[in-house]
Amino acid sequence: MKNKNIYISLIVFIAVFSSIAFLMGYRIPQWDKHRDWVFMPENKDPFFEIEKTDIKTDFVLHIPNGKGYILLLKTGDFITVTAITEKGKIIKRFPKTKDFYIDSLNQRFIFSKEIYKGDDHLKKQLISYRFTDYQKQENRELNDFIIEETQAEFLKRKGYSIKDFLKDNEKKELDSLYLKEKTKEANFYKTLYPVTKVSIAYEALDTEFYTNKNGQLYTVEETKVKTNNIEDVWNSLYLLFPNYKKKMSVQTLTKNMNTYVKTDEPTIESNFIHTHYLRVSFRQHHINYFSIPFGTKNFNFKYKERTLAYPEQLNIPKNDMDTLACIIDNTLYRIYPKTNKIKK
Repeated sequence: MKNKNIYISLIVFIAVFSSIAFLMGYRIPQWDKHRDWVFMPENKDPFFEIEKTDIKTDFVLHIPNGKGYILLLKTGDFITVTAITEKGKIIKRFPKTKDFYIDSLNQRFIFSKEIYKGDDHLKKQLISYRFTDYQKQENRELNDFIIEETQAEFLKRKGYSIKDFLKDNEKKELDSLYLKEKTKEANFYKTLYPVTKVSIAYEALDTEFYTNKNGQLYTVEETKVKTNNIEDVWNSLYLLFPNYKKKMSVQTLTKNMNTYVKTDEPTIESNFIHTHYLRVSFRQHHINYFSIPFGTKNFNFKYKERTLAYPEQLNIPKNDMDTLACIIDNTLYRIYPKTNKIKK
């Protein structure tokens, strides 16, 4: 009788615990639907080689040079840049750099390195490469274009008293006076386009200097009349310079090349506990099933949906003997039929 009561209590406890767990989101793990498919990026497929390279990357840029070249950027204490073909073959490994710039106007990218120049003064040296020629480097000088005076300095010199709050028509009149006086600067600024800076903190795309169609580089945030109010400089530049602080959208150098398709519904591999403030719930790790066309063949694989991003496809295989380049867990991989193994 005692054992029976223990069994009943245990069954009740399991039933209550299970009910609570399911209410919290727990789901029963499922059988793998395709146990013969490989998990990416395991190199165990019987027909396809999955070759891991030593190239790490955080960001992928597709260069518009008509050759399908791709830049892989790895950030850290320095930015490491590797140029590859669309099929993942290395073209060039560039020197490590603190700053990396994209000059869309002149179809080039620019690296910087710090050098000592007299009395231990640190100066930035700029080296550029054309999108169409990764082997030829050009040294570039950074020039200062110094405006004569800010708008505030101009109005002060002309004897205008500036109110704290201007009406729209008053501001428009004062802006017009300044622009009429500074035709030389305004015409010069019309020739300049922003050079986009990719810093170590990639999220902060910035514009540090500008270029013209002749490839010259300029900084613009200086005036001959010294001022302690940097906002005066900014306000003046926004008036004179239509492209001031404009940034190239990095989206122009990114492409969604993914052609893989889900071939089956995902299965639940396991559960894990998720906490958000004081709320606790169960979430699931899934196994997803994909297929990538290789001409008349398909490369089938499965992927564990955990902390890793899905594979980022860099090209589209054109036939069943082609090579697919992709990024998995920030690493470059090449996938190709075993009968077409690339020589290392």
